[in-house]
Amino acid sequence: MQDTSTLPLPPRSGQLMTELGKRVLIADGAMGTMLQEAAPSLEDFQGLEGCNEILNVTRPDIIESIHDSYFDTGVDAIETNTFGANWSNLSDYQIDERIEELAQAGASIGRASAEKYESNDGRLRWVLGSMGPGTKLASLGHTTYKHLKDTFALQAKGLITGGADAFMIETSQDLLQTKAAINGCKDAMRQTGTRLPLFVEVTVETTGTMLMGSEINAALTALEPLGIDMIGLNCATGPQEMSEHLRQLSQHSRIPVMVMPNAGLPVLTADGARYPLGPQELATAHEQFVKEFGLSMVGGCCGTTPEHLSAVVKRLGGGSPAPRSPEPEPGVASLYQHVPLTQDNTYLAIGERTNANGSRAFREALLEGRIDDCVDIAKKQVRDGAHLLDVCVDYVGRDGVADIRDIVTRLAQASTLPLVIDSTEPSVIKAGMELIGGRPAVN
Repeated sequence: MQDTSTLPLPPRSGQLMTELGKRVLIADGAMGTMLQEAAPSLEDFQGLEGCNEILNVTRPDIIESIHDSYFDTGVDAIETNTFGANWSNLSDYQIDERIEELAQAGASIGRASAEKYESNDGRLRWVLGSMGPGTKLASLGHTTYKHLKDTFALQAKGLITGGADAFMIETSQDLLQTKAAINGCKDAMRQTGTRLPLFVEVTVETTGTMLMGSEINAALTALEPLGIDMIGLNCATGPQEMSEHLRQLSQHSRIPVMVMPNAGLPVLTADGARYPLGPQELATAHEQFVKEFGLSMVGGCCGTTPEHLSAVVKRLGGGSPAPRSPEPEPGVASLYQHVPLTQDNTYLAIGERTNANGSRAFREALLEGRIDDCVDIAKKQVRDGAHLLDVCVDYVGRDGVADIRDIVTRLAQASTLPLVIDSTEPSVIKAGMELIGGRPAVN
């Protein structure tokens, strides 16, 4: 399979990456907030109320006017109206056969707006192809990694052909879903022969973890090695709640870091949710983040408006990020936590009792289909101080692919430890890897 890093980068995308190394780039704010203000009719939605992506073909004028309102503030980039142009969202409306069409239409509208402003002053503006998480999470068994990857590839292909300059995989809640989106983008790059930068934003809840329980260092460990170009946070909270997570990314990420917070935590009122953070407060927060954490891109998410981004542009436009000296911490990760390869006690302990060739108790439980007992064996190794769990189901006469799926599906959620997929069969290794949101080891 062709390495996407060898594919040509379009000139616009190349300039985007160059500028990221020179100054802080400012992206736009919320699309959904602005669409609510525009109040499209049910006819505009073609009866599919709430399907914002259908407006790319029924009311492109509304979408372009929103892009224009952000470009009017002086931002460098806008995100396409394609957050939900994916299988799980569109299948809820029974129009998932239109993924590529709606993604392409959204990117085309964004590109038209950018080029309109470029023609006035010659300054490049960029179009970031928005890819939301959808409503089905692979780690919860709602769908498979492969199905998500294949359908994200359709969305990514539409964004490429529509004129996006980079992918923005955002509001990521499940690391396995995020990996499917990243690799779906790479499949689309190979199909089109065009490489676009890959930007990824995860969403950390007020609990301090992603929706599936992943802490920020687990996300960095799982995603950075996939060859993404920038990582950061967006949605769920305001800037105050993101500070410590940004600090971790700033200290350990080899690649640029970005942030797009909500306008504070929503406050429920009689008229619905209200976002309390004002334009100057957002600008102040971004200024502090850029100085303290060396962020390369900032913008806004839910509740942010052109007024918010205008304040950010006035405060930060043309400025450079503070220099960073990251100290990467090599390691592996479960869905939940990062485990550094260098341990204070001088060795990394790998629990081997979940190996059918080394543990009679595990082998007998596996052969008899007692998966709960297999999980109990794994949990005992956690209590005994293992840092990783070796998982080997290779046994003569068994269907290794089926066995690894049964075991890894349970262990990936029942244990907080990273796994070691241990097999001599490539098909077994592949099947196991497709169920793991974190970064496993392979033996």
